[in-house]
This record gives sequence, structure tokens and C-alpha cells, in this order.
Amino acid sequence: MKRENIKIGWILLLIIVVQTSVFAQSYLQREDMWVKEQMLNMTLDQKIGQLFMVRVNSKGNPNENKIFLDYIKKYHVGGVCFFQGNPVEQARMVNTFQNHAKIPLFVGIDAEWGLAMRFPKDAIAYPKQLLLGAIQDNKLIYEMGKEIANQCRAIGVNINFAPTIDINNNPKNPVIFDRSFGESPRLVTEKGYMYMKGLEDNGVLACIKHFPGHGDTDVDSHKDLPVINKSFEELEQYELYPFRRLLSQKAGAVMVGHLHLPKLDNRFNHPASLSDKLIKNLLRKEMGYDGLIFTDAMDMQAITRYFPNGTAEAEAFLAGNDVILLPSNLENAITSIKKYIIDGLISMDRLDESVERILRTKYKLDLNFKPVVNETGIPQILNSNKAKAINHKLTAASVTMIKNEDNLVPLVDIVDRKIATLSINSLRTTSFQQRVDSYISPRHYQLVPGTASANYNQLLTTLSLFDVVIVGIHTSGRQNDFTKDLPEEIVQLLRNLQKNTKVVVVLFGSPYLLDKLEFASNLIINYDNEPTTQDMTMQAIFGVTDINGHLPVTAGTAFALNHGIEKTSLSRLGYTVPEAVGMQSDKLIKIDSIVNAMIVSRAAPGAQVLVAKNGKIVLQKAYGKFSEEGFYVSNHSLYDVASITKILATTLSLMKLVDERKLNIRNPIRYYIPAIDTTDKAAITVEEILAHQSGLSPWIGFYQSTLPTEKTKVYNPIYYSTTLKDEFRIPIAENMFLRADYIDTIFQKIWDSSLRASKTYKYSDIGFMILQKIIQYQGKRTLDVYAENNFYKPLGLRHTTFNPLLSIPKSNIVPAEVDKYWRNQTINGAVHDMAAAMLGGVAGHAGLFSTSYDMAVLMQMLLNKGAYGGVQYIRPETVQLFTTRYNEGTRRGLGFDMKELDPKKSQNVSKLASNNIFGHTGFTGCEVWADPDNNLVYIFNTNRTYPSRNQTFTKGNYRIKIQDCIYNALK
Repeated sequence: MKRENIKIGWILLLIIVVQTSVFAQSYLQREDMWVKEQMLNMTLDQKIGQLFMVRVNSKGNPNENKIFLDYIKKYHVGGVCFFQGNPVEQARMVNTFQNHAKIPLFVGIDAEWGLAMRFPKDAIAYPKQLLLGAIQDNKLIYEMGKEIANQCRAIGVNINFAPTIDINNNPKNPVIFDRSFGESPRLVTEKGYMYMKGLEDNGVLACIKHFPGHGDTDVDSHKDLPVINKSFEELEQYELYPFRRLLSQKAGAVMVGHLHLPKLDNRFNHPASLSDKLIKNLLRKEMGYDGLIFTDAMDMQAITRYFPNGTAEAEAFLAGNDVILLPSNLENAITSIKKYIIDGLISMDRLDESVERILRTKYKLDLNFKPVVNETGIPQILNSNKAKAINHKLTAASVTMIKNEDNLVPLVDIVDRKIATLSINSLRTTSFQQRVDSYISPRHYQLVPGTASANYNQLLTTLSLFDVVIVGIHTSGRQNDFTKDLPEEIVQLLRNLQKNTKVVVVLFGSPYLLDKLEFASNLIINYDNEPTTQDMTMQAIFGVTDINGHLPVTAGTAFALNHGIEKTSLSRLGYTVPEAVGMQSDKLIKIDSIVNAMIVSRAAPGAQVLVAKNGKIVLQKAYGKFSEEGFYVSNHSLYDVASITKILATTLSLMKLVDERKLNIRNPIRYYIPAIDTTDKAAITVEEILAHQSGLSPWIGFYQSTLPTEKTKVYNPIYYSTTLKDEFRIPIAENMFLRADYIDTIFQKIWDSSLRASKTYKYSDIGFMILQKIIQYQGKRTLDVYAENNFYKPLGLRHTTFNPLLSIPKSNIVPAEVDKYWRNQTINGAVHDMAAAMLGGVAGHAGLFSTSYDMAVLMQMLLNKGAYGGVQYIRPETVQLFTTRYNEGTRRGLGFDMKELDPKKSQNVSKLASNNIFGHTGFTGCEVWADPDNNLVYIFNTNRTYPSRNQTFTKGNYRIKIQDCIYNALK
């Protein structure tokens, strides 16, 4: 039997090999047939026309269309290279041009850092190559190349004149600089290869440039002819290394630069782009390259200063180039080449060789048919969240730690430190500074160089009062702005500031400026000043992502090539777009319509929604208002989260007590609460209460026995006062105070209450009121203080508290209900739950107020197995114990709610959620869930009880519908 299976396997393999061979053969045959057919039917003028790509802009100028259509009809040009304009207009022009061309056109563009290089206002700007040189994970560069290819195809581009594989071994280079991956030949080769493959694997021809290497020059070939006085051996060690490696990997095309190399071609001012010694001998013969060879732009002054129009193009073709890019004068160029052919300087075989190479490349780009560009949806493609996600990953991965002498970064202690930020060279709050606001409440300062010295002194005095100052030096990233050499007054300010306090200096720009900042104890660089780069850098400083960038160049005498201090993240929540964590925005956005439907139906007036995946917040939104006529909800608005208090205050506190060995959940509660031995509650265990299997009553209407017996009275004077007094000091609501001794009455009612006949599952608030007592006795603090000291404050939560009116304006607290049955007023800032209110606003089952962000931090801490921000708050084993189903039940963990596994029972979460999801819901409409299988956090806050509790919210099933959207958005 085994032999028969082996035999069948070999037969199948043979069939596959044969089929593959036949397919490959037929493809090559089809290519040969198409190429030969075109060449057979082409005139001399048509063949010469194929050699040229001409300059076009897409600015909506009607003359552009007419001029290029004339080029097609009269000169039969083979391609066009687009420059500035509009991407939608370009797509339209490409369709027009391709429709009129007998042989489909090459459509090229310089998009080294994406289409934003040509359309800065209309497309995502990817980082320049110097920043990419700092990244250690080259797969990210492949991802970028792939997405740039997709964007190119969306506007009809089939050639990207990228990547630049010049080695930046001259810091004074005015034209390459940040267009290079760095100064290491191996680094440039590795990253150039990944960029090239990203393009070519996705249907766009890459063109590596500028052969034989434009890095070691201090002259811009756009303005004059650079001279490189290096021997072949020297070039082989550096400049030629990446070209040789990438050409051996079948690079689709190579561009020859306008560079004079007198030791390889000693003709006066004779550039490589016109040198047969460099192209025919070195590139073709010695390196064995058989792909397309492009000239650099022939209208650059490196050519036009020394060669007449037409002659330069003819010489370039004679030297061995296949495609003449951007001739200064197309008619003169064609005339000159034709004359070279007639005079016998260029043979027909030589012409056919290039034309065939061009046609075969076009065939590989599917240009054997007239392409049609879809002109709709281009802005969305060029600015997609997928593109933004790649940008986020690249800029996060490029953060480079140069010095960290104080071990400040990443920032662990963000609570007890006074932190300020300073952005140098900015008049407004920068993206760098704005991101700090996500984590702390800092003070922000700006400074523009050249300010009066008195301002410097005042700023120095002010900043010295802080414990830590994070300084961003914002440059253009180029070498021609004010930061070409950092002003001495800026350097001196930072020196003086560092004497007085801890300083983290972050340079956004050229690594060659690091020499000036060698004195800094804590120094970071990221290589451009884009808002995304600033954002991702600050997130790294706060411990969201690992820091593992390395210098791609030698930074003066202070810091060597490849220098970089690596740091592991603190697992703090960060911010990104859904696609960065494998989610789909178009599905996640459907949450908007669900929440808006909830608001329109008056099921609730507003809401907060937060979704975090893999430790990154991908959605954080506020919807609607506090009430129909109230404030608009913001992400900082506090909601009464009701029973979510059970997990985010009480259960967390119990977990901490377990870790401190002050509590064993299997022990009876009499071990932890004195003087209850005579009650029938004494033998109930802590875990039975946590699992709602204690036999306790689910609820006791404590407030009902305090209602007035006379309808004419608003409050019963036996229990309540409208003013604060010694005997009436428990605030229930505005101008309503409960008797101070009534808390004892509440707990006596609990001890006197009847137990149910069995300890089957029955959800109970009463049990968590008892747990509150345990925390108070074992933790030596009231629940609110214990939770604040152990979790809320050290985690940096700024909007999580009991009794929020003590510290937060009422205008920032969402009202819970218009109470017409007890308190007879709008409940705004006082806890909605009646029993919790009578306990002074602090109860084990209710009373907590919070925001979606703060709640997400707490749930992410649990997903991180109890760790967050570099601190272990709860042991992993304890987290596992509490978030696992109790006693093989179908729903409850210890304190935590979980997915109901019994299909016959009411379902509490989306069917798409994993079985291990844990969290809780609240009576006011709020809910929190953490899914460890998908590393997912979902927070939903609302006040569905306002103005009154109704069934519209329940019937709408909004919470589960939102969860469905989240899970459908997971790829």
C-alpha cells in the first residue's frame, strides 16, 4: 500500500513538473511571438521612438495632452515620465495616452518615498531611505515596496525609478544624503533588494540607481557634473558592491548616473551615462547584466553644460543605454540618433537589441495589451489605512537610542514625576508633544531659534523646575535649513538645562548633527520631522514599542556606524491604524452606524467605544451627547460603569491580596471579617462569592425602606437631610445626605438576609458588598483607596475614581438618570446604583467612574498577564486563576464574566468571540471585554439609563452588534 502511494506521488509530481514546464514554455513562446510581431511591423522611426521617455506634468494643463499626443503620433515615443501634478488627472492622462499609443507605453515616476514625492498633498509620504537604513527588520521595507507598487499601478505607473542604492559615504553630498540607505555597502544592498523585490513582485519595474554610484560626491548632477576620482578597485569595494549584488538578482532595470570617473574613462567631462567603457564593458560584459539600462534625466545640467542637444542622446545610446530619459529636445535627439544610424555609427542590430529588450520588458509588465486605469477611488488608495499602517511600522522601527545614561527611556515612572516637553523650531504644539497628552498631563513649551536671550533664560528657569524635560529638535531632515549646524545658543541652553534636571533630547533630522549633541546624557534620533515619525518616536519613549534602530551612517567622531542601544517595550497601550494589527477599517467603521442608530432610537444619548489589538488602540471614539440637550461626549468624559466595578476595583484588589498572601479565596469569609461567626454567611468562601455560587440573595432594596410614608415629603427626615450635618454626612446626591449610621444597618440587613436553598449560579450584588469588607480589613484601606494606591495611580489613570465630584468637574461627568423614584433629581456625578450611593459612593459592586481609555489600560494589563508599563501588578498565575471558568461552569470566572458556552442560555457576547474572553457588563449600559486568544480589548461606555431605564437599548442588542463588527474586522 505504501509503495503504491509513493508511486502515485511520483506520478503526480511528474505531472506538475511537466505542466509547469509547458506553461513556462508557452509563456516564453507567447512573449517571443508578440515581440517578433511588433518588431516585424515597426518602421525605423517607430523603433527609435521606443527609446525615449519624455517629461510630462499632470497639472490639468490642456496643452500637456496635445503635446504628448503629438509625440505619440509623430515620434512614436515609448514612454512618459510624470512629475508634479494631480494623481487623478494623471490617471486620466495615462488612459488617453495609452489609448492612442500603438505599443503601450512605459509610464514612469520618481517615487523613492512613495507618490508623495510627486504629489505631496495627495498621497502618503513614506520615509526616505536614510530612515529605512536604521531599521533592523527588512521585511518592513518589502511591505513598503509592495504598497508603493500598488499605489503606482492605481495611477497607471509601471516603472518606479527606485530604489537609490548609492552609498552615502560623503556627508557633504547635496543630492543623495537621505535618499541613501546609509554608508554600509552590505546594508544598502540588503535594503535595496527588499525595496526592489517589493516593487517587482507586485507588477512595477524597479530601476536601481545611480550606477556606478553617486554617493561620494559633493556636487549635485542636476546643476553640474560631479567628478569621482576613484580607481576601479576602490569602486568595487564600495560603490559597485550593491549594484553587482542586485544586478545578479535580476534587477529589472538600472539607471546610469551623470558622473565623471576619470580613472575609468579619462575623456574630458565625459559622464558615465555616455561612457561605453562603463556601460558596454563594465555593466554589460563584466557584470553580465542583460536587463534594461536607463540614462538619468538628459535635461540635467551635468549633461546640458557639456553636450549639445541631440548629440548627448545619440552618444548615450551609442554607449549602450536602452532608454533615453527626458531628452532636452526630443526632435533633435531623434534626428541625431537617426543620423548616427545612417552614418554607420549605430548599427540596426544595435537598435534592434535595445528595442527587443524594451518590448520584452513591456510584455512582462502586461503591456502587450492596452492597459486601462480605473479613475475612481484613487485618493482612497493613495491614502489608505494600509499605507498608514506600513508608515507607522517603519517609523516606529527606526527610532534609534544613541545614549541612555540615566536609564530614563522608556519612561517607567510617569506618575510621580513632573514632566515637561520642549519643541525647538516650532511655534505650535507638535505631534511629538500631542502624543504625550495620551499618557500624562504635562506642560508644553516651544522655542524658535534666534529668540532674545532673555527668553532663553526664562525658559531655562521654568524648565529646571521639572523632574524630566523631553526636548524635540525639529529640523527638515535636510542639510540646508537652520539645523545644518545647530545654533550655539540652542546647544548651550540644553547643556545648562541638563545641569539642572533630567533631559531627554530627541533629534528629528540629520544624524550628522549628533556630534553637536554628544554632551546629552539621553539622546534619541529619528531621521525626519514628519508627524507620524514624531508620534511613533514619542510612543517608543513611553514604552509602547521596542527601540531597536541602529545608525545607518557614522555620525561625526562621536557615534559609529550601526550604533544603537536597544530597549524592550513596557507593553503600554499605543496608537495605530487597524491595518497595522491585521484589522480592516472598512468593517470596523460600521460601528459608527450601530452607535448612531442607538442614539437616533433614543436607546442612549451618547457613547464611547475603544478597540485595542495587540496592545495598540485602533479605534477610540466618542459619540453623541451627555443628554439630548447636554455636552458632547469626548474621550475624556466619565461614565458611571456600574457593575464593572466588580472587576476593575473589587476583583483586582482581591487578586492583589492573593498575591500578597493576605487572602486565600478558598477560605470562608469568617477568616477575614470579624464578628460574623453567628451568621449563616460565615462559611461561604470567597471564590463562591466571586463565582456567584454562594447562595446569597441577588439584590436587597435598601433604599425602599427609607422612602417617605407621606406623599407630600420629598425625603424621609428619619433617614435624610437636605444639608450636611454630623449625623447626616453620607452624600447620596445633590442636597441629599443619609444618616451616618445607616451603613451599619445595610450590612446588618445583609447578615440577616435569607440564603437560597442551593448554591447554584445566581448573580449577586450582595456578595461583592461583602467582598468590599474583606478588602477593607485585609488591605487596611477602604476599597477606593486600596484600588487607587495599587492600580489607578501607578498605572497613570487620570479619569478613574469613586465619587468623581471630589476631583472632577461635573461638566465632564455623564449623567446616569433622571431619578423620579427616590432622589428626585438628575443623577450626575453621584453613583447611579442605590445601594452603592447609600454606602457613600464606594461599594464592591458599583460606584466606579471611568473612561474608555482608563478601562482599556486595566484590561490590557490583565491581557499582559498582570504587567503594564514595566511593572508587574499581579502575578500571571493569579490572572490565569481568576480569568478561568470556575468549577467547569459554562460562563463565570472568578469575578469576571465570560462567554456563555451553553447555547440554550442567553448569550452575553458575540458568537465570534473566543471562548476565553473575559470582562463584565454594567447596568448603565457599559461593558469591557478582553480576548486573550486575539489579544483584543473592547470597551463600550454609555448611559442607557438616561433619562430613564427602558427596553429599547436591550432590544437593540447594540453591544453584541458592535462586537460582531470587531470580530468581522479581524482578517
